[in-house]
Amino acid sequence: MVASTVYQNRDLLLQICGVLNNYGYQVINSEFGTLHPPLGMNNVDACLAAVQECDIFFGIINPNYSTGITHQEFQRAIDLNKPRRFIAHSFVTFSRKLLAQYMYADEAKTQRNNFEIQSTSVMDSVRVIDMYNDAIQANLPYEERKYHWVQEFFRPDEALRHIETLFKDIKRVENELAILNNQAQ
Repeated sequence: MVASTVYQNRDLLLQICGVLNNYGYQVINSEFGTLHPPLGMNNVDACLAAVQECDIFFGIINPNYSTGITHQEFQRAIDLNKPRRFIAHSFVTFSRKLLAQYMYADEAKTQRNNFEIQSTSVMDSVRVIDMYNDAIQANLPYEERKYHWVQEFFRPDEALRHIETLFKDIKRVENELAILNNQAQ
């Protein structure tokens, strides 16, 4: 499953879905048209059901939060301990460092306060930083973080190069998933 906000990110999102599809993956993504919404299920529930269905979760953290459905998908993948990968736009990682002094009520940066920004062309909400923190499992001690790698990108070619590194060798991905499944049993 590929989870991402769509607003101002549609071209890259569809390109990523197309590349993964060409590698042989059965991509689940609503904007790509491959998420099957069960009859009688609302958008949020359909997206969260798709997270449950997927074998591997790929999250794209863009500087646009939009409706928050993508964040709910991230949280569901984390709660289900789905194998997952993430990339984040450099606006998010830069803003995370810059705004940390305002976003937390304590020096350890563990207690998030109500700090928010006005929507701009750079970022529409600091909740994208919350998504990043969820992705890296910032709430856990470093040694307990299982899936905390988030590759930063600025240009689409940087994102696509990382997609190739992660997913082009589908046999390697299948072997990694098999090892994880065996460890879980």
